[in-house]
This record gives sequence, structure tokens and C-alpha cells, in this order.
Amino acid sequence: MRPATLRMNLRVFTAFLVVGLGMLVVASYLVLGVGQARLRDAWGLHLRQVADQTAASVDAYVYRRIIDATVLARIPQVRDAAAADSRQAFDRNAALVYDRDWQQAGAPPPTVRAILGNKTSGFLADVAAINPIYRELLLTDRYGRLVAASGTTSNYLQSDEPWWREGFGDGVRGHLVVGDARYDDSSRSWGIEIVAPVEDPAGGSVVGVLKAVADIREVGALLGGVRMGQTGDAVLLHEDGSFVLGLRPIAANARFFAADMLRERLAAIQQGQPQGPLHFGATAADGSARLVGVAASQLKASYPHLNWLVAVSQADEELFAPVRAEATSLLVVLGLTALAVVLFALWYSVRLAAPTESAEMDMHLVRHPHVHRMEEPEEAEAEEEPVKETV
Repeated sequence: MRPATLRMNLRVFTAFLVVGLGMLVVASYLVLGVGQARLRDAWGLHLRQVADQTAASVDAYVYRRIIDATVLARIPQVRDAAAADSRQAFDRNAALVYDRDWQQAGAPPPTVRAILGNKTSGFLADVAAINPIYRELLLTDRYGRLVAASGTTSNYLQSDEPWWREGFGDGVRGHLVVGDARYDDSSRSWGIEIVAPVEDPAGGSVVGVLKAVADIREVGALLGGVRMGQTGDAVLLHEDGSFVLGLRPIAANARFFAADMLRERLAAIQQGQPQGPLHFGATAADGSARLVGVAASQLKASYPHLNWLVAVSQADEELFAPVRAEATSLLVVLGLTALAVVLFALWYSVRLAAPTESAEMDMHLVRHPHVHRMEEPEEAEAEEEPVKETV
């Protein structure tokens, strides 16, 4: 008896592998590749929305400080004090002597101490005490001389300061000025300068300038409130990628890790290219991949030099950790499915190649030569008739 041999239908086996494994590859790409890309877009859009909300909060904070400073500049007591001082003769040399004596002695001279103790200074000090956001409130007359202050200032004559010249304008019409965030020597804090012109109560001219230095630590608190997981972070930036403020200490002249990509996106928008969602992936200084969402402050519309942006970022590893765990499980399932496809294809192709039972029987039949059956002799003729005896 001949031994059994394993036969396989290669065409069937190949067709199963091509169709079955091909479908698995396509499914894997759609689920893992396309699905992860869509998830990245969804997370990027979420970070962009968080940045939008944070930027709106920052804008609201700054606008509140601007309105408050403008209201302070229109209070009758402030306007009357500036107008009264502006009517006094101005001796520039005497004012410079005050400043020189102040710097040499390290303390204000008697004239300046009297100014810091007047009623208007007391009013400004009360405002700063009620609202500690104000680190400094300072009022000058039309010549830049100090009229009142909430606390000790750094000098007496302010007319040589850029903020004063811009706020005073041409003396007929002043300008509301909002400075960028910076460190103020007088108040020894990070803040923004808000300069409001003080109009003559009688009208027709500017009789002084009010400067308010508002602490921006509250903006830092707004940024610090953006805590998403362990790696989520929010920072306030300029459009060139330089930092305005961040939750963590920032080194001097530091740049945002995605500053180059940020400038490219902004340049494309300025050139009139279609504006897509302002979110993208970038590599941080420590080599980790992060997803970044960016929103622009609306302050730029009123104050072009305040080109602030809020950037919210989070590490990819943390964002996609749950999805990657599910992806690992899915890959295991796909691997088992692929193995099942291979085994089924192998079994089915062998099954089709196996001979049928009737064929096996035919293969083992032994052919014998045809034997013709011998014809049986005909029955003997009837008994011969007895020979008639002749007589």
C-alpha cells in the first residue's frame, strides 16, 4: 500500500493570504494610522480651544486694568491736582537739581516728601491698598513734574521718559498708552504700564499724565490654571517666540521651543494663505514630542505692539498613552486573526487538494483480464431413436 502524501492547493492558499492578510493590513492602517491622526487633530483642536479661553481671560484682565486707569485719570481730585500744579511756573533746572539730590542722597528731598504726603498721594495710596494689583500709581503735571504718587518713586521729573511723552502727546490731545510686560524698577515687580492723559477740568488741554503699573502675576495665575495632566503647560509669548510670561522661571533671552514653526505659521497667515487650525506637533528642548495649540490675543487690534500669543502644549506620550495601550491590545488581536487566517488558508487548501474517496477506491482496484464464460454444451440431443431392427 502506498504511503499517504500531504497535498496543498497553492492557488487557494495564496488567494487566502492575499485577501485575508491584505484586509488585515488595511484595517490596521485605518484603525491605527488614520485613527491616531484624527485623534491628534482632535487633541490639537482641544489645546487650541484651551488657548483661546486663556487668551480671552488675559485680554479681559488687561482691559479691566485699562478701564480702571482711565477712570482714575478722570476723577475730579486727580484732575484738579494736576491742573493746579500745571499753573505753577516751571523751572527745569530746579527740577533736575531735585532729581540729582535724590539720586545722591538715596532719599527724596523735603520738597518731594511733601508731595508724597499730600491728599492726592493719600488717595492714590488708598486705591493701591484696596486693589494690590496696582504696584504704583503716579501723577504728573503738564511739565512732567511729580504731583502725587501712591508710594516712593525713582525720580521727580518724568518728562524725559518715553511713556510720559507718548501719553502727553501734543498737549492738546493725549494718548492712552499700554506698555508691554516688563520689570519695573520703581515697584520692583513684573507688570504692564498703563498711561492715561489727564484733561484740564475746564477742557481744551492736557494738564497731566497718570501712570499705573499693574502687576501681571494674576496673568501668571491664569496661565498656571491651565494644568492638563502632568505635562500640560501654558505660556504667554510674543509673535517672534520670545516669552512674555510663564508659570515656570524663564531664562533671559529664552525662546519658545516651537518658535520657528510658530513664525512660519504666522507668516503664512499674514501672506494671505488659508488659515487652518493653529495647532501642530514640535520637539521640545528635552527631545520629547509635544502637541501645541496657539491662540492670538485680541489686544493687538487696539495696541499693535502687544502682539501676544497664548501657547498651550502637552507631551504626546501623555496624550496618547491610553490610546497606545488600546492599540497594543488591537495589534495582539490582529496578530491572532492573521495567524487564524494563515491556518485556515492552509487547512482549506490541503482539503481541496486531497483526493476524493471514490477516486481512492478506483486507484486501488486491480484490473483482471476479461474471462469469457465457456458456453455450456447444449443439452444432449434427445436420446437417439432406437435403431429399427430390420427383419
